[in-house]
Amino acid sequence: MRPLRLLLPAIAAAVLLPATSAAKEPSPWCAPGIEALPGDVCRLDGEIPRGQRRTLVIFLHGAVAKNTTWQWNHMRGLDRLAKGNHVDVIFPRSPLADVGYVWPGSLHAQEAAEQALFDEWMTAKKLLEQRGGRYDEVFVMGFSSGAYFVSSLAMRGRLDVDGYAVFAGGQAMGQRSSPVERWSPVFVGVCSQDEGSAAHSRAFGGALAAAGIPRAVMEQPVGHGLSHVHFGSALRYLRRANASTRTQPQPLASR
Repeated sequence: MRPLRLLLPAIAAAVLLPATSAAKEPSPWCAPGIEALPGDVCRLDGEIPRGQRRTLVIFLHGAVAKNTTWQWNHMRGLDRLAKGNHVDVIFPRSPLADVGYVWPGSLHAQEAAEQALFDEWMTAKKLLEQRGGRYDEVFVMGFSSGAYFVSSLAMRGRLDVDGYAVFAGGQAMGQRSSPVERWSPVFVGVCSQDEGSAAHSRAFGGALAAAGIPRAVMEQPVGHGLSHVHFGSALRYLRRANASTRTQPQPLASR
C-alpha cells in the first residue's frame, strides 16, 4: 500500500539521528492557526457566505510518521481548498499504528475501530452545527491511507452521508453476504503518474461499476498528491449526483 511505503525512508532516517539529552514535547495535531476541536479533530473554516449552501467535508488524511508535523502542510493546503470552495472541513486524526498515523486497513481492523471514529466525527459535526446551523450536505473524502478506508466505507454503505471521494487510493471489495441499505455516490480521483495508487484507484472504480454504485472516475496527470482539480470536481459531481440518492432506503449508521 502506497501510504506505508512512503513512511519507510522517513522512519529509517529518524533511527539514524543522534539522541538528544531531553525528550522533545510532542507537537499538536492541528497546525498553528487551525482550530482544534475535541478529540484531535481540526476544523478548516470554509468561510461559507450567509445564505449559501452549507457543506461539510470529513477529510481523512494520508499516512503521517510519528513525531512529525507532516500533516500541517497537508492541512494548510486543504485549508486553501476549503476557503476557495466555501466548504467547511474537519480533519480528524487517525489511530496510531507501529508505522505512524494511518487509517485501519483490514476489514477486521476497520470494524473494530470505526464506530469510535464515527462518534468522534459526528461530535465535531454537531458542535459546528450548534454554532452555524445544520449542514445541507456531508461528504467523506480521503487521501492515500484515508482513501483506502473511505473506499471501504463507501462499498459497505457504512455512513449516512451524501457522498464519498477518494484521491490517490482505493480498494475494491468482493460482494458482501449482507445487503447494503444505502449507496451514496462516489468520486474516484486517479493520480495517473502515481505508480503506487493509480491501478488501485482504477480497480476501485471498476468495483463500484460492478456493484452498480453511482460513481465518477477522473484521471489527472499528477503524482501522489491532492489535486485541486480533483477536489473541486468531486464537490461538483457529488452535488449533482446527490439528488438521485435521496430516495434510497435508510442507511446503516445515522448522522
